[in-house]
Amino acid sequence: MKKTFLKAASLLFLGATLAACGNNGNSSGSSEADADGKTTISFTWWGSEVRHEKYIESIKEFEKQNPDIKVEYEYGSWDDHWKKLATKAASGELPDVIQMDVQYIAQYGTKNQLADMSEFIGNEIQTDDIKESILETGELDGKVFGIPTSVNTMAMLYNPSLVEQGGTGIDFSNYTFDDLVESTAAIAEATGDYGWNDNNDNSTILQYFLRTKGEDLYQYDADGKPEIGFSKENWVEFMGAIADLTEAKAMPTAEVTSNANSMDQYPFSQGKAAYMMTWSNQYLTYKASAAEDVEINLARPFDSENGAMAYRPGFFYSIANASESKEAAAKFVDFLVNSEEANKIIGTERGIPSNDAIKELLYADMTPEEQESSDFLDDIADIVGDPSPIPPIGFAEINTYFKELYAEITYGTMTPEETYDAFTQRCEEIFAENYQ
Repeated sequence: MKKTFLKAASLLFLGATLAACGNNGNSSGSSEADADGKTTISFTWWGSEVRHEKYIESIKEFEKQNPDIKVEYEYGSWDDHWKKLATKAASGELPDVIQMDVQYIAQYGTKNQLADMSEFIGNEIQTDDIKESILETGELDGKVFGIPTSVNTMAMLYNPSLVEQGGTGIDFSNYTFDDLVESTAAIAEATGDYGWNDNNDNSTILQYFLRTKGEDLYQYDADGKPEIGFSKENWVEFMGAIADLTEAKAMPTAEVTSNANSMDQYPFSQGKAAYMMTWSNQYLTYKASAAEDVEINLARPFDSENGAMAYRPGFFYSIANASESKEAAAKFVDFLVNSEEANKIIGTERGIPSNDAIKELLYADMTPEEQESSDFLDDIADIVGDPSPIPPIGFAEINTYFKELYAEITYGTMTPEETYDAFTQRCEEIFAENYQ
């Protein structure tokens, strides 16, 4: 693995489902052996009720196969998960095994709160069936702080009927950003619908655009400190296109998507927008949320041949550095990632598996849409580039500010140049607050 800063392909995962909290005992990180000589480890995660049920069933199977290990667990919503984790981190009581997200893994890893899992790879944890470019997404300065569970990449979803009505004849195997902008405008003019529906996390689209230009949102200097990774010219080109398209009503203003209570309320889901650029795992969600008779297809994003595409982990399994039972925790992580029994229970609830052997095992039982998503990841394997640098500490605040500036662009109340100056200044302030 490369001895560099932690790599990851995405900036933020925001799609967690609110769910009830639950546990089966003390889920703090104080591993211990009980009176029967069993080692007790703790596991915490966020997710939907479906995930909770599948994890609990998997835990029972793990305990059946490993009668010397007991797994205590706690689960809840996305927000509850991170609030409780922060409290436990402050008291030095992180759970032994943590479902970890890309936007937090650097924060916990750099504070020595996550164990380096390198010593377990090839021993308790097998990774032979995980691509190196995927495994690297959990690495920071040569230390492995997380094992990726699932994988996806940037994709373009489109409504073939609306695209055809636009009359631009776009070739989804080879098209440019300019082609997309032209098609978006033509579709809106021809149909009266939107050409392109933003995904409410538009920094991910900007980041992909910058990658097509050989840049990125962030980069790190020799001392490991973050800095802006893009030019004003490319920021202005992207934001200028968004400004022009929203002014022409070829794209909705930011409030249309941000005010929607669920994806089925998005214009794209209702057949009122032709394009949606988002993560490939969202293909399944949009297919499920689409109105009746709305057709949605999956394609590569624009300018995809130059290494702009990259794998993005769904999330990781991490081990607390303070765990007194790291080997047992590693054995449990291996079970969740590699065992046929666990993965037959969990299926594709976590997304398309990062483990190729498990993906092949589950393929026959996948829905046609899941198989298409899995095939898509295989099809782009030869063109993916290196993962993007991990979002810096403070990124949640940065991303919130980006959304505010993006909204101003769609309302026409700020120019692309003004938003560039405002964004870069705020980033530098946040970098200074979090990195000495």
